[in-house]
Amino acid sequence: MLSWSERDNLSLKTQTISGVKWTTLSTVVVNILQLTQIAILSRFLDPTAFGLMALVTVVIGFSQAFLDMGISNAIIHKQQVSQDQLSTLYWINVLAGLFLFIIICGVAPFVASFYKETELTKLIILVAMSFLVQPFGQQFMVLWQKEMRFREIAKIEIITKSFTFVVSVWLAYRGFGVYALVFGTLAGSVVQTTQFIAAGMREYRPSFVFRIMEVKEYISFGAYQMGERTVNYFNYQIDTMLIGKLLGVESLGIYTIAKQLIMKPADIFNPIVTKVTFPAMSKIQNETAKLKGIYLKTVNYLSSINFPVYAFIFVFADDIVSILFGIKWIKAVPIIKILSIWGALRSTINPIGSLLLAKGRANLGFWYNLALFFIVPGAIYVGSHWGLLGVCWTLLLLLFPFTMVAAWYFLVQPLCDAGFIEYHLQIFKPASIALIAGIFAYLSIYLLDFGVLKFSVGTVVGLLFALWLNWAWNREFLVELKGIKGGESEIDK
Repeated sequence: MLSWSERDNLSLKTQTISGVKWTTLSTVVVNILQLTQIAILSRFLDPTAFGLMALVTVVIGFSQAFLDMGISNAIIHKQQVSQDQLSTLYWINVLAGLFLFIIICGVAPFVASFYKETELTKLIILVAMSFLVQPFGQQFMVLWQKEMRFREIAKIEIITKSFTFVVSVWLAYRGFGVYALVFGTLAGSVVQTTQFIAAGMREYRPSFVFRIMEVKEYISFGAYQMGERTVNYFNYQIDTMLIGKLLGVESLGIYTIAKQLIMKPADIFNPIVTKVTFPAMSKIQNETAKLKGIYLKTVNYLSSINFPVYAFIFVFADDIVSILFGIKWIKAVPIIKILSIWGALRSTINPIGSLLLAKGRANLGFWYNLALFFIVPGAIYVGSHWGLLGVCWTLLLLLFPFTMVAAWYFLVQPLCDAGFIEYHLQIFKPASIALIAGIFAYLSIYLLDFGVLKFSVGTVVGLLFALWLNWAWNREFLVELKGIKGGESEIDK
């Protein structure tokens, strides 16, 4: 007969496996829709439209860090939350959304003036209206995530992105230009929030209670999380800010298309694991050996999936651009090739966020990203003197000392006691496999012209070499994939 501890472990494993499967479905569908949307809209919109929307996204994304004040992750981290605390936190989110909308309305004209694009004012205010809607459904999603109910979340995400896709494409076809992106975003916010409210209210209704003293620890936890998220987002988007100012909105549009493509593999695969491992790691946050095991496996498995995909993008960059976006975007090819290496390495850093939150140490992430804040902007400014390629090379060169090494020393090692070699070995093996497979894929298509044959031969050759090398050097990854498919996973052992 199983003990209570064994039952809890079994339940956690079952929830984790189910979560991985449903998060996989949602993430894959959502990102395919988004990539298809970009591919279609690139036929109707010019680089300037994408550049303008990129600047709007920077302002809105920066503000998103303040929308829930880091409270969502605090709710997941804390194992016990009272009804009054939840109600108070709910209304704090609603008030934060209203406050942010007012602030953005005041800031928008200054942003437009800074970039000398008067239309930005209207665009930013329109998208900011989502802040008046999102907070009403946000807590329901967080509670489902805490309970690892990823099936319900996945269904809502798929419906939301499908609706956004239809609205954006239809408006672009009707000649709405950049407003197709704006109204598509707004429509998605309304549909998502409506679904969470309709489903969530059947299980839990926030009371008209506002007791700020009872949620001080949540606000304290969230303050560091909010600060870390804000600085991290700024570091991530500083390239967009500087390119828009120094190189112009049209150049920014080309860069945005390249960057959106490069971020798709990590956007697809990383959340499949990190959305599930964060609540899973939170449950064993005080068991360092188990925590380290889960984290190292997470890094290895994500690298084993992401790296071959990025190698594929590097090898087929010319053909991918021609097929997805059209010949007018061919200037994005060299940008995509450099960023494919950057994106591969950057994808290994992403799971650190789940580790920080699971241990309740968002403060470490804040100070680390604050240090980068004083390094990244200046470096990118210097790189921008050599145009878009200069910015891309700068981003890539910054990764090695300031993320691959510094992130381990200041974040990973203190939180889960992972050694330098054992941590980087989880990255080095998949990187070597992807490099070798990519070389053989390139050699196999070197003399072939563009077409289905080129894609087919290169993909098959690269995949075969990747599978063979994983079986020889990284067999645990393949065993784990088989375990997940069959309903058993070792990720929690």
